[in-house]
Amino acid sequence: MECLKEKFVGGALLKGRYQTISPLNHGSFGMVFKAQDLVTNEPVAIKCLTKRSACPEGFSDFAVDEKSEEEALHSRLGSHDNIVNLIDSFETDSHIYLVLEFCGQGDLYEAIRKGHGPLETEHVRQFMLELIDSVHYMHSKGVYHRDIKPENIFLTQDGAMKLGDFGLATTEKWSYEMTVGSDRYMAPEQFDSAGAGYSPAEADVWAIGICLLNILFSRNPFTTPTESDPLFLDYSRDKQSLFDVFPAMSQDTYEVLVQCMNLDPRRRSLEGAREALLRVVTFTTDDEDDDEYCGAESPNVATANREPLRTPSIQSPAVDTGAFPWAKALHGTPHVGRQLSVIPDDESYTEELFPKSEATTADWCSANMQTPMSSVYDSHLGASMKSLAIKPTARFNRSSATAGSLPITMAKPMPAMSMVFGRRQEAVSKSWSDMWDEDEEEE
Repeated sequence: MECLKEKFVGGALLKGRYQTISPLNHGSFGMVFKAQDLVTNEPVAIKCLTKRSACPEGFSDFAVDEKSEEEALHSRLGSHDNIVNLIDSFETDSHIYLVLEFCGQGDLYEAIRKGHGPLETEHVRQFMLELIDSVHYMHSKGVYHRDIKPENIFLTQDGAMKLGDFGLATTEKWSYEMTVGSDRYMAPEQFDSAGAGYSPAEADVWAIGICLLNILFSRNPFTTPTESDPLFLDYSRDKQSLFDVFPAMSQDTYEVLVQCMNLDPRRRSLEGAREALLRVVTFTTDDEDDDEYCGAESPNVATANREPLRTPSIQSPAVDTGAFPWAKALHGTPHVGRQLSVIPDDESYTEELFPKSEATTADWCSANMQTPMSSVYDSHLGASMKSLAIKPTARFNRSSATAGSLPITMAKPMPAMSMVFGRRQEAVSKSWSDMWDEDEEEE
């Protein structure tokens, strides 16, 4: 594994131009670090990827091809204000280096976790419009992301957003690769398309809706978009069940979500979401009286004595989470009325789930803050997933309901977002919504 996890050396000069400063992240596929461009005197982020030919036998699955697919995707995309752009690239006999824009305020994930996400109505609107612009541009160039989530959305020092991490992106308009991405953000058809495949472009639109809910409420609506999750099952029968999960959600927000999170992929619309965003008066009912912020903050925010969990990207063809054929939901008989699945909710939470941040009322548009770029520019650090020889994994069984998917009320504060990169031994990635279950198991 020595060729996969490079030891960081500060002050090293690369290509006679880039001087290394500090590591940002590392994993099985390489390392990402901050460097100074001595020509422009600007900070950059450099991703170091190990070539397959440089790896010892048995570790080639954790390396990239001799020609980086991610570099090719960046070349295809060109430059855009709302995309983490490729500045330069170079290689040695054993490594490929991608020089990327450095985003000084880190990622959206950390911003939300620390209470510095977009808070006011106009800030949320502008942020989401920029995200839609980046996805629209990307799709116009024939590139489909497949892993849109807060960890892959970055914030510049002046508050603009940039979409990054193209390690799971594809140029194929129709894909048969199942469970590619991050489970909390995958569209239902990515889990089970009944063998018919799916449109990666339409899956990207679904993820935009989940990101909006993350910004407003710091949590996900479902654990996974499968019938094993009672809340998703309710949603598949009646989209308005989201009001049971997010009582403070406004009708305006709901109108945006239905444009993104339609069970029929063909009815999802970037343009429809854009138009709905422009019509928003308030994103939450709390804003109707006071537009100070969108995510309602309770004075009794709880913490736990450990870090919350990130949502790593995955590609696990054999993972079984109770597949939900989205076509079944489309053609199923609609249920009269609306009733949330019965889930016991009698636990009492007295300790804080997440440590309170030093500042929780300033948003990133006005606060000059240095957010750690803990997820950097690639949740799996640039591996070409098509090049991996994925071996069948053991069948994974998970409980049909998790406490993290329980309905919330304003009396029970919601946990913030998390920062741990993930756990290798788990077949399915986890999110902050799993924290309650794990706390109970540890007692």
